[in-house]
Amino acid sequence: MRSLTVFIPGLFGSGISFPDDFPNVPALNWFLKKGQYKSVKRSSFSYSLCELFDLIYDDCNDLPIASISRLIDSDLYPEGIWVRVDPVYVNTDGNRLKLSDSSQFTLTQHDALEFATRINKLLEIYNITIEVPCPSRWYVKLNEDIELRTTPIDSVVGNDILPFMPKGNNRINIDQLINDIQMTLHDLEINTKREQENKLPINSIWFWGYGKLPSSLERNWSTVFGDEILSEGLSAMSSTPFSKLPEKFEELDNKKSDFTDLIVISEFDRFRNFHNFDEWDEMLVRYEMNWFLPIFDALKRKDIDQIRIETDINSISLDKNSHYKFWRQKKNFIS
Repeated sequence: MRSLTVFIPGLFGSGISFPDDFPNVPALNWFLKKGQYKSVKRSSFSYSLCELFDLIYDDCNDLPIASISRLIDSDLYPEGIWVRVDPVYVNTDGNRLKLSDSSQFTLTQHDALEFATRINKLLEIYNITIEVPCPSRWYVKLNEDIELRTTPIDSVVGNDILPFMPKGNNRINIDQLINDIQMTLHDLEINTKREQENKLPINSIWFWGYGKLPSSLERNWSTVFGDEILSEGLSAMSSTPFSKLPEKFEELDNKKSDFTDLIVISEFDRFRNFHNFDEWDEMLVRYEMNWFLPIFDALKRKDIDQIRIETDINSISLDKNSHYKFWRQKKNFIS
């Protein structure tokens, strides 16, 4: 069996109305017309990706995203309990507080370290320290289990943060700590400079992905091709070969006669929450040319036996005989 799964949340944008001059994407529309189609609801890119590796959220504990991503960021086995404390921008929207993540701002390593240095002064009383292996991914190692429950940042972006604030035991007053961090960041000269340069200030952090690294995961895929760190970490945990996502489908280096490959494309995910039609349109056309049309041709040539496209709102399955299913009615681009 030669099977390809493309995990691409945000492919259909925000689900809002589209203008009449909808982009010309015949291969993607053909997948919708000919494929077995079902509606799904995925609110978190990270947690949905974990499910593809059989790491399932159980309503009782966080999925340990911090430990998994730090495995790659540090190139070392992360002993103990870790949590992501990623830099964010929070702004008021009426009576709501809305969060913007690093998909909406840039941050240099130099500036990230300066922010972390200031925050670490507040963390001294807890004997913990922020580590910054990457400007957009910050980490804290906990000395004990504080029973922290958090919400993945990718399901909070663009929404009111108040219903999703982290909760823990009384060993660390998380609410007070976040408030103190926000007050410290507010007065920093570096944030004043960012605002003068029309950049979003870094005025808060988001706790998420709490837990220990799992011992191992079952291997579900022949090869994983991805453009973000979590798929690389999950591949390492499951002893699965991983390669950076190339620009084009034809550049995939897996030429085996049988394969069950996973393609992870995170680039569209931000469009679920930030509505930028022109940028989404341009990206969609690029992926149509570089990915969907070549995949369509490979399926038609029967170089692929089966393909599955998994987004945040639907799941589309096709096989090498889908080309002959002339009776299937064309579906709307989004549903």
